Amino acid sequence: MSNGVVVTATRRRSDGGPSARSLLISVLGQWVGPSDTPVWNATLVGALDALGIEERAARQAVNRTAADGWLEGESVGRYTKWRLTPSGRRLVKTSAQRLQRSFAPDSSWNGHFLLLALTGTAPDRASRDRLATGLDFEGFGVLSSGLWIAADLEARAGVEALLESVEFAGQVLMFSAETIDGAETPAEVVAMAWDLETAAAAHQAFLAEFDGVVPADDREAFALRTRLAHEWRHLLSVDPALPPQLLPADWAGTRAREVFHACYAAWAESANLYYTTLSDEAVMS
Repeated sequence: MSNGVVVTATRRRSDGGPSARSLLISVLGQWVGPSDTPVWNATLVGALDALGIEERAARQAVNRTAADGWLEGESVGRYTKWRLTPSGRRLVKTSAQRLQRSFAPDSSWNGHFLLLALTGTAPDRASRDRLATGLDFEGFGVLSSGLWIAADLEARAGVEALLESVEFAGQVLMFSAETIDGAETPAEVVAMAWDLETAAAAHQAFLAEFDGVVPADDREAFALRTRLAHEWRHLLSVDPALPPQLLPADWAGTRAREVFHACYAAWAESANLYYTTLSDEAVMS
């Protein structure tokens, strides 16, 4: 199952819905990245239209994403084909790996944490925001200024891709650590670094949006399946997807994962049919 979602700040519109650009990133991650094939501009605009984004905003989102270095274009007559850049493809890969890990937290966790120490800064405010959001997505909590912690040692690849994408200039240290007798317990470390109450509320909101929903047609199935992965990515900005040993027994994320898998599978055929139709129509236009 390919659930590729690129790490980026999940900006929300004034009405609380996701922005055109953040939805485009999810379209690229879920529908373009796994096959790594060029996509017509009209296909991207059509996909965003199904997600409720007007044409002008959709075209602006595509152009801004290209200007930010995520896409490279090729002119074919008066039409444009887009392909993910090498850095975009790397982010798709590491983000997909993060998503897969969030669906099956490591039940054999050995008590080791990944510590990340950064000295230096990203070049501008937007890059600093992307860095902070990206570290949230990779499951890091903050212990102190410049010091982050994750319970997932495999987050290292995602951190490396993220630091490259924001052009971080400074010293980076990553190392494995564990608590020692007489110091903080793992549960105390969790309480210091993460807000599980906020994460639980995010899971409940996810369940309220998707549990029991049945799409009316292929277009709605495409929109729902894309939003499903998009909102799971947004959820991971507050949920570190900790190992079961570090979570409450009645953790809401367990049910949320079950709903994600059930909906993602149930909507697959109809959603794929609609995306294929969008691609075919773009070729014929």
